[in-house]
Amino acid sequence: MDNFPDFNQYGYQIVEELGRNREGGRITWKGSDLSSQATVVIKQFCFATIGSSWSGYKAYEQEIHLLQQLNHANIPRYLGSFETENGFCLVQEYKNAQPLAVKKNLIPAEIKLITIKILEILVYLQQQTPPIFHRDLKPENILVDQELNVYLIDFGFAKVGSEKASSSSVFKGTPGFIPPEQIIKPTTATDLYSLGVTLICLLTQKSSSEIQSLATADNPYQLEFKSLLPPLNHKFINWLEKIVQPQTSKRFSNAASALAALQPLDLNYVPQGNLVKTTIDFVPQLKKPLQLGLVTLTVTSALAVIGIELAVNQIELSISNIAIALLSGIVIIITQIAAVIISKNEPEIKNKTAFFAIIIPTILVIIAGLIMGTKETLAITAAIIIAEIIILVYFLNQQLEINKFSLIATIFLGILFGIGLNLI
Repeated sequence: MDNFPDFNQYGYQIVEELGRNREGGRITWKGSDLSSQATVVIKQFCFATIGSSWSGYKAYEQEIHLLQQLNHANIPRYLGSFETENGFCLVQEYKNAQPLAVKKNLIPAEIKLITIKILEILVYLQQQTPPIFHRDLKPENILVDQELNVYLIDFGFAKVGSEKASSSSVFKGTPGFIPPEQIIKPTTATDLYSLGVTLICLLTQKSSSEIQSLATADNPYQLEFKSLLPPLNHKFINWLEKIVQPQTSKRFSNAASALAALQPLDLNYVPQGNLVKTTIDFVPQLKKPLQLGLVTLTVTSALAVIGIELAVNQIELSISNIAIALLSGIVIIITQIAAVIISKNEPEIKNKTAFFAIIIPTILVIIAGLIMGTKETLAITAAIIIAEIIILVYFLNQQLEINKFSLIATIFLGILFGIGLNLI
């Protein structure tokens, strides 16, 4: 039999446990109102529990006072409270929703919708007189249902007005989600920082307890997260960077301005209907990328052999000609490997780097043809093909993780194929 507390005398029956804070002696129950049969949430604070304190009672008093004055569809309503032999219980409206912390694989459009709804709640709170600051915004305190309705819960650390924080409330909040000014005097930009950290958790698949690992060595409030993000619109990334700035003055001033800036943005990196897709994105999505990559490498290796044979037969093997060919190959290798690395780390400029990688070899061949003549152009083209083999090897190893033996065997096969064609 489940060891649930008996709250029948208070008009409620426990159905299941939803969660608990062992250190603070807090337990959240799903229950039923015996008079109306409505499903409710009962937050129990056990003051007799080791490690708990009566300061929790003040937090609940504050939460009750706040909830009684709030009337928003996305903030569960306060229904009542009662004292027990060893503590205190707060009763709220039940929402059939899960914490944002357990939501996985959300698409950009869903993330944007959830963010907008959270901001709308913050706008409502900041429009109160005086404004209300939640001060504990994190994935565990945001509920999302199957229709992507969003609910903000747990107002135990909330604060009314922006007066200087008292000594008893200085450290209220969750480490990693607290902006520096919250310790002294919260502002209408304070909850935006916590929202930004929450979104970083969502986008990088980091838990609330792991988020502090992203802090820089010289500033615990500055997070390094861009390299962990999936491909997203660079304007949204800029928006996200702005709301997690440690300095209040560098953030949006309030939730309304952050919301206005977010609404016109498309989170997707490649807009719907845009058919431009770079090789780095496209190759891993093919049905047989491994086979295609190896075949391409074989053909390229064969072309390199043919190109070298033609170049040797057509031009004088002078030091200057060899130097020009080697220099051309080195330029191609450097520029295109740089393009691959930049595309991987900076998704917002991926199309530009792809164009850059294509145009450099083309310019080299055109210049060679105009200045040096056909024979020298042939030598440079052969060098470019060899350089492209090196790039292709690097790309296949990075993107498809093909082992080195397969790559070497493929190049050798291509060389044999090229020699065979030359002998025909």
